[in-house]
Amino acid sequence: MGQIKQANEGASNPFRALRNYNFRLFWLGQLVSLIGAWMQGLAQGWLILVLADPATRQAVFSHGGDAAAAVQSHASSAAEHTANLYSGFVNFAGGLPVLLLTLFAGVIIDRVNKRKLIMITQSTAMMCALVTGTLIHERIITINELLALALILGISMAADMPSRQSFVPSLVPQEDVPSAVALNSSMFNSARALGPAIAGYLLARHVSLENCFFCNAASYVAVLIALGLMRGKNLGAPRPRSDGDNNVIANLRAGFSYVRHDHTALNVVLLVGVFGMFGFSFNVLIPPFVKYTLLPHSIEAAQIRAFGLLETVRGLGALAGAISVAVFASMGKQKLQLIIGSLLSTACLVVFAFARDMSVAYGAMAVVAFGFVLCFATCNTLLQLTVPDELRGRVMAIYSLMFVGTGPIGSLMAGSLAAHIGARPTIFFFAMVSLVAALFACFRPGGIRSLKVAARKLPPPLRQEPLGEGEPDAPFVGGQ
Repeated sequence: MGQIKQANEGASNPFRALRNYNFRLFWLGQLVSLIGAWMQGLAQGWLILVLADPATRQAVFSHGGDAAAAVQSHASSAAEHTANLYSGFVNFAGGLPVLLLTLFAGVIIDRVNKRKLIMITQSTAMMCALVTGTLIHERIITINELLALALILGISMAADMPSRQSFVPSLVPQEDVPSAVALNSSMFNSARALGPAIAGYLLARHVSLENCFFCNAASYVAVLIALGLMRGKNLGAPRPRSDGDNNVIANLRAGFSYVRHDHTALNVVLLVGVFGMFGFSFNVLIPPFVKYTLLPHSIEAAQIRAFGLLETVRGLGALAGAISVAVFASMGKQKLQLIIGSLLSTACLVVFAFARDMSVAYGAMAVVAFGFVLCFATCNTLLQLTVPDELRGRVMAIYSLMFVGTGPIGSLMAGSLAAHIGARPTIFFFAMVSLVAALFACFRPGGIRSLKVAARKLPPPLRQEPLGEGEPDAPFVGGQ
């Protein structure tokens, strides 16, 4: 009960985790990097549409990579079919390594220094952004190069995501974990709001596509500097292992055994897996949905502005969800947050599928994002508070596998299905599957409604000196 009380006290101040010097550095570096990543995400989504239509490709690249240069949109059925397929294939290529490698990455993460591993993965992502931007600048980018770079980036992300998830608890004391998870989610969704808005504005103002990729490459420098400035020689170092830890299969089995037998972990992982495959897979269809369904007769610049604003609205809704988790992140409210978030997001996704104009799409997307973040941030908090520290890398790898690794299957399904029946019916189908799954997960016997959560007492992280060299309790200006 003492640990639950501590967790509740930590949750009472949503900015509590920012007292910790190392976490402040990590949070600020990630914020800058993720703004760049979301800029690249929007630019890549539109780049796929450019590559899918030879007429648009010629018009754009003849204007120096200016994505808004084509005066009128080329809204042909053949281009729409190809755009849906390309969107599914690129996202499948990026997510396939996560699906195949994340579990083994979890075993590795528990054995290596997490800080050093994150520096390697972030450097790899930076190089991918640089190469993509250079290929666009030289006008030699094709869908094959984009697929190959997505695959390389996916390999890096298979280790990066669970590394960052399991690294956070080593930056703060346990009572600050709910605040740290909520702030991480707030940071992610703040970047989601800012990045697409910046990229959409730049592209609509006739700034070339490659500049979004170059900006993303530069943003990774912030993460690398932050990681390098952190204090603590053994920060992120693995715990001492027993002889049995050398058996990779046994390690994987231990992680799965924990998830299978722990009521909280099992419910969280199953819900996240279904949403990862169906609830999030509609994302790959948003660029062609805006271009060919919502604004088929608009000029290119107007379509880009609408796409960027839609992504910004989604980021603002997600940010509101993250703030809600931070403010109301007490142990007693987490079940309610999961139920509200899962049902609200999936129901409004059905509304989004039937949107006929951008105003309805904006409103529905904001609520969808709010609900999904309310759901996923709460899931993350529950796992971080309850999983044993010696299994953290493996369990968070399973979580990442279900959260992101199921995405490539869903993306391939979404792109292929939309190529045959269109984006709107495909989004509706995926929304209905997600809604039914949410209802079942929440109200089935032994489901989310019956969760009984107790925070686990964890041993202190392995380090030779306190976080921030005695600075954990230093006040954070503006954070109180």
